[in-house]
Amino acid sequence: MPQQYKSVYFADYPADSTKERNLTLAFGEKDAGLFAAVKPLTSHEIREAIGHDSYQSLWQESARERLGINTYSLRRLRAWQVREQEGEPLSFPSMAEPERPLIDPVQATYRGGQTEPLHEWYPYLEGYSPKFVEQVIQEFAPRASRVLDPFSGMGTTPLRMAQLGAAAFYCELNPLLQYLIETKIIALRLDDRTRNKVAYVVRQLASNFVNRSRDSRPDEELRFAYEQTFGKSQFFDTAVFEQVLMIRAFIDRLTRDEPLAARFLNAAVLASLVPASRLIRRGDLRYKTREERRRFGVEFFATVSERLKTMGTDLSQVRPLRTIPLLVCEDARHLDRLKPLDIDAVVTSPAYLNGTNYFRNMKLELWFLRCLRQPGDLAAFRFKAVTAGINDVTAAKTNGEPIAECAEVVRQLEATAYDVRIPRMVAAYFAEMQTIFHGISRHLATRATLIIDIGDSAYGNVHVPTDVVLAGILNRAGFTLRRQVTLRKRLSRSGFPLRQMLLVFDWAKRSVRVSREGPRSPAWAAAWQRFKADLPHQQGEFGKRNWGHPLHSLCSYQGKMKPSLARHLVRTFAPRGGVMLDPFGGVGTIPFEAALWGIRTFSFEISPAALHISRGKLGSIKPEECARLLDELEDYLTTHEPTLEEQKAAREIRFNGPLPDYFDARTFREILLARRFFLGKPPHTASESLVLASLLHILHGNRPYALSRRSHPITPFAPSGPAEYRGLLEHLRTKINRSFEIGRPSDFVEGRVFRQDATSWWPQEVDQLDAIITSPPFFDSTRFYLANWMRLWFCGWDAVGFKSRPLAFVEERQKQGFEIYESVFRQARERLRPGGVMAMHLGKSRKCDMAKRLAKVAERWFHVADVHAEKVGHCESHGIPDKGGVTAHQFLVLT
Repeated sequence: MPQQYKSVYFADYPADSTKERNLTLAFGEKDAGLFAAVKPLTSHEIREAIGHDSYQSLWQESARERLGINTYSLRRLRAWQVREQEGEPLSFPSMAEPERPLIDPVQATYRGGQTEPLHEWYPYLEGYSPKFVEQVIQEFAPRASRVLDPFSGMGTTPLRMAQLGAAAFYCELNPLLQYLIETKIIALRLDDRTRNKVAYVVRQLASNFVNRSRDSRPDEELRFAYEQTFGKSQFFDTAVFEQVLMIRAFIDRLTRDEPLAARFLNAAVLASLVPASRLIRRGDLRYKTREERRRFGVEFFATVSERLKTMGTDLSQVRPLRTIPLLVCEDARHLDRLKPLDIDAVVTSPAYLNGTNYFRNMKLELWFLRCLRQPGDLAAFRFKAVTAGINDVTAAKTNGEPIAECAEVVRQLEATAYDVRIPRMVAAYFAEMQTIFHGISRHLATRATLIIDIGDSAYGNVHVPTDVVLAGILNRAGFTLRRQVTLRKRLSRSGFPLRQMLLVFDWAKRSVRVSREGPRSPAWAAAWQRFKADLPHQQGEFGKRNWGHPLHSLCSYQGKMKPSLARHLVRTFAPRGGVMLDPFGGVGTIPFEAALWGIRTFSFEISPAALHISRGKLGSIKPEECARLLDELEDYLTTHEPTLEEQKAAREIRFNGPLPDYFDARTFREILLARRFFLGKPPHTASESLVLASLLHILHGNRPYALSRRSHPITPFAPSGPAEYRGLLEHLRTKINRSFEIGRPSDFVEGRVFRQDATSWWPQEVDQLDAIITSPPFFDSTRFYLANWMRLWFCGWDAVGFKSRPLAFVEERQKQGFEIYESVFRQARERLRPGGVMAMHLGKSRKCDMAKRLAKVAERWFHVADVHAEKVGHCESHGIPDKGGVTAHQFLVLT
């Protein structure tokens, strides 16, 4: 066997730079066992084992004994190994004697899992290995069948426990880490045949994704989000930045055709962003030095390709899941909002109190995932994170006295810390940990085990014994410390000795006193009973077809809720002056009614046409912005011509007849140019969205306002009558001016509309909601994308897109299973205030009882307060004969 080497850092080692101050020890074949014992140790631990903290003393002692430094050091290490094997106790004054390690220390680090499939998909240095999870479970909780990790990181605990057959639950606040865990779950759930096929596709993608993505336009919305979030910061070279924007657009397109390949490509890109950027992770994320750019610079596409090759290889070697891990909530502080999970064991590693800003370190990846869109988003993530760094400290998180267990440490830090935020950070950290572990205790079964991997810290000369303080907090909460194991020892930057500890606690469930008082009726209960009895949206003025604010008709759109129904649902469930969300916002009918009643609203929509219609209703409209955009459009129409490719692609759109047949040739020329104009300059303000929404409205119809031949205003049936030129700008200006004349009441509250998949991560500002009121796509209704095909075409869909794009919409995805709503209910539970309510308007058909199916999914997070059905005979047809297979409307109320 060849020699093996281990480098040991000495601050006084003779070298020109800090990075070169390493003594390299060589281990021969006879010392293979010694090398295996030394390899996982830190430099501090090796220096301690040798017995010399400086290179000078090591050199002097080896010279005195007339031995080479390597020979002397190995002798000392052999003696250390004998002491370790004989169990010589170590001593720490702050806690009882730690026991001899029962866990392989290297498995408690990122390095321990480097030989495991999937481990290298994303470099997460704060994690431990899958083997570590197995070892601690086998040693301390061998009978555990339900396991929770409230700080999941890369998902090592839930994934390994699911592979072992346990029911695995986890929490994770960071969307990037959620995405990577979900990607691993998808990979591990594939059957052997499918996984091998996907592995082949991923390896092929590694060699051809560059060519396949060349015709993708850079994602302009992602560019806009970068500018809004990071300002003028240049984290990428210009060429690399354009490649990143292009690959984002390609992944979106690939998602519609090859969703699994797109997911793995996305994961490969996420792992490649920082290496290909001007930044580097060295503890925290910072700019590379000139030397680091020379040494560590990589080519973006080549790095992505290598990641894909690794994934393709790993996919053929993975160990499949026997159960499916469940993300029960993002923020572990919200565990107390859930029904008891009956957990047998908790295996976790909370954030170390070390100042690392985890969200800032991952800001490029979060931006690429569209989780950062504006300046405040990163701060919002940091606010929700456990206060483990000084940049996490805010006044809102640090008010009040420190808890008893850490009060003395905080007092010492207040007297000596170089930054006033440090004692506040320490106080907040332990207060938050106390809250989290209190929430965890509600989910523990009798005789449960709590296993924590944690490290201490030091600031100046003040030691913060995180393990000791946590032990005190947990002891007061009813936990009993069973075992403590020293995993690793290290030094702080100032040279203070620190340690990484494994703490094992036992839990004996206490009896809970049950209140004899019955539950209070929610504020909306009486109004809901009246709604069910009276069905007010069908009565009097509310039952008329033209009831409602004129802006409800900003643009005709099939599938839109009746405004009077939206009005009564809002006034039943949402308090005036409150905050509400519609996660399936459509053209904004529910949010608009709420805004008219003085409620602050959020809504999500992914259909591009509906998105801009909704923004045009709910945002702040400035006539000067509209006029400026119209002038730009007019200039574009007079200076450009449609290409042959655009005309050919348009002729391929033929749902109720070829698209060009709907228009006079001159009108259609203007429409083609206007389409190109808005695709190259997508609206970013409500005023710009109003212009686009108005243009979508006049595209087709049966009245003189329409640009088309005679058709239908809601869905473009085959045209009839003569084709005559109708000037786009003339008709568009007329429509917009009518919108200006309408006005809004004085108590109208502007709403925020997000381009957002309701099943993906919700924006951070959508929080503290009083109500969620929504109407997701009915299971057996008409296909919205065919009913609204002309407007979707104008917003960028092409012939291929009409086949692939709908597959990404809930309307189609729910046909494969209602589990897609899990993330909706999970996030709804976390974003609602205590006492908040979620009301869903659903469609029942002979094929599917939506309320029953969704109630089953929601039960993990909600109590089903009521289900009510309403016949659909009163619903308007608008002259459209096919209204789908819906036989009844249902109302599902969740608390």
